[in-house]
Amino acid sequence: MDVDFEGQVIQGSVEYTVEIMADGATAFILDTSMITVGTVLVDDERARWVQHRRHSIYGSALDIRLPGAESGTRPYTKGQLLQVKISFCTSPRSTAIQWLPPEQTHGGKLPYLFTQGQAIHSRSLLPCQDCPSVKITYEAKVTVPAWATCLMSALESAQPQAAGPEKRTFSWKQSVPMPSYLIAVAVGELESREISPRCCIWSEPGVVDKAAFDFSQTEEFLTAAEGLAGPYEWGRYDVLCLPPSFPYGGMENPCLTFVTPTLLSGDKSLAFVIAHEISHSWTGNLVTNRTWEHFWLNEGWTMWLERNIMTQVTGDADYYDFDAMQGYHSLEDSVSLFEGTGALALTKLVPDLDGVDPDDAFSSVPYEKGFALLNELQRRVGVKEFHAFAKEYIKEFRRSTVDSDEFKTFFLGKFQDKTSQLDGFDWDAWFYDAGMPAETPTFNKTLSEESEGLADVWARAAQAGESELANPDAAKFEAWTSPQKVTFLQRLVDLSSEREGAPTVSFPLPLIQAMDQAYGLTKTGNSEVRFCWHKLCLRAKAFFIVPHVLDFVTSMGRMKFTRPLYRELFALDGETRVTAVNTFKERASFYHPICRSMVAKDMMVELDEGRRTPKRSTSLASLSMMSRTSSDVNFGTAGGAATATAAAASGAAAFLRDFPGQGARGGDAGDSGDAKKRKAVAAAGAAIVTVMVSTMVLFFRRRRG
Repeated sequence: MDVDFEGQVIQGSVEYTVEIMADGATAFILDTSMITVGTVLVDDERARWVQHRRHSIYGSALDIRLPGAESGTRPYTKGQLLQVKISFCTSPRSTAIQWLPPEQTHGGKLPYLFTQGQAIHSRSLLPCQDCPSVKITYEAKVTVPAWATCLMSALESAQPQAAGPEKRTFSWKQSVPMPSYLIAVAVGELESREISPRCCIWSEPGVVDKAAFDFSQTEEFLTAAEGLAGPYEWGRYDVLCLPPSFPYGGMENPCLTFVTPTLLSGDKSLAFVIAHEISHSWTGNLVTNRTWEHFWLNEGWTMWLERNIMTQVTGDADYYDFDAMQGYHSLEDSVSLFEGTGALALTKLVPDLDGVDPDDAFSSVPYEKGFALLNELQRRVGVKEFHAFAKEYIKEFRRSTVDSDEFKTFFLGKFQDKTSQLDGFDWDAWFYDAGMPAETPTFNKTLSEESEGLADVWARAAQAGESELANPDAAKFEAWTSPQKVTFLQRLVDLSSEREGAPTVSFPLPLIQAMDQAYGLTKTGNSEVRFCWHKLCLRAKAFFIVPHVLDFVTSMGRMKFTRPLYRELFALDGETRVTAVNTFKERASFYHPICRSMVAKDMMVELDEGRRTPKRSTSLASLSMMSRTSSDVNFGTAGGAATATAAAASGAAAFLRDFPGQGARGGDAGDSGDAKKRKAVAAAGAAIVTVMVSTMVLFFRRRRG
């Protein structure tokens, strides 16, 4: 593929090697979104194809008709191998790609790009089976200018080679099957610092040393994870600290975790995010939720692993409960938010996502409600026994996918001798009831008591109408860890919020100012502390904080911070609301497309994205991209319209996608296309013909723009 910074498009081709698993194949169907398709070849012969009208969430089904299949002149039989090659071009509006001009980088002189595929955005990067039930392996060759480095979610398979004047080619290979949402690319001016023989930290030259310091425990986290989950199968674990518009804390791309620079605190206090992303190397990447309805199997397990890693690395036996208690408060916040917006159904552990954008369902629910389920099971069967089960679970489902019922069946099969301990555990309520879990966990509060106690002192001062504390205990506060400071502030935020059966504490401005003077909160460089402080001030209507909040939300795009803070600003009405909306509109292009879309929905802002036209086109005469995969993909026909189903190696998926199909575009030398409706159902039982895709090879070429 050719990466064109100036035109903000990627052009190229993808070639799938597929094996037909049953007789009667007529079509090969892929997901696309805002991708223009050119030529399609099946075994070097031009094929008819239909790209159906774009669905607002799921994009456009690319329906490739196998030559001669429909007329019966060329039957396709089980075991037959096909080469399907598709040329394509992405759009400047691709939701998977963020193009950064030089001024949005630390260096300020050269452009940068990175991709974000989760949940269903890889289809706007390349035509693919963009559902977690389909796993792929891939190889890649990427040609970039001599100044640039290209990184991918794979292992480097050869040293960079010169490729003409002022260019070089990078080679990559990913041999462990993974879902398409984990295909990741980053191109920019990058340097690395080695942490251990299998770990290094990447970032821009002006940031890399800070990142290497804050993430210096990466190997220690990885070693601890292996003790809990089994051997690390991905070869290397590198970390890329991205520019600040990255919308998440981290993204667990295999071999190359992406992280936000908001983790750089200068004291390693926010490195727990690295432990979280490392955990995904087992739970999420190696063992994957079959569909996004079962996302908790990725995130709930990862929270469990992260907390055990951090307990081991910190040497503090109370860490697990302390962090879990914070997570439970986060779950309460998410449930309250969804309830307030009329979307309580999205607080189910296994929600119905038919017709729902997975990005809209993203919250702490799969993380913390999923963790709560696992923690309750651990409480019932015993910690030692549950730790042993975790290893068995990962070994059983490694390199495949799993859903909630399979997890339940496997768990019960392993604990047939624990029926009395599991008596009364309501699986259906855990999976399908909305709201908070019926079983409220009990946590050890040793680490939180001091933080919450000081917060309560400030709250009593507020209720008494005082303007300051005689002894704010600033030295104690300064000595606390980052999570303890967050606990203190979060307690104050909770007390200032409306709560059932509890009075709301109003914090007067003089008391807020006294708190700031005692603890230096407005000046903090710790993003987690800064975020909680901003929330507290906005709840207290301490308007002096508004410029600081605006500075924060326009300096980074991490949705954990941007979305709640924009919502808090928007809730204040009047001039503050107008300022927040106008600021967001002015800075909208700074944010990643996912963040931009979600904040716009939060504040009911309509953005005129427009259709950006590339300033120039590039030639792709000599470029190709080959692909094979390691999972099952089904072919079939139904009522004249093609139907595709995707099944993982370990079983069926259950994700329904409807493509209205009132219009479609098609190809092959002027073919007008087919406007029939198409429905793609990921359910193995509906399969007529199955194909196996075995490897993916990518070739990129990047032009300096």
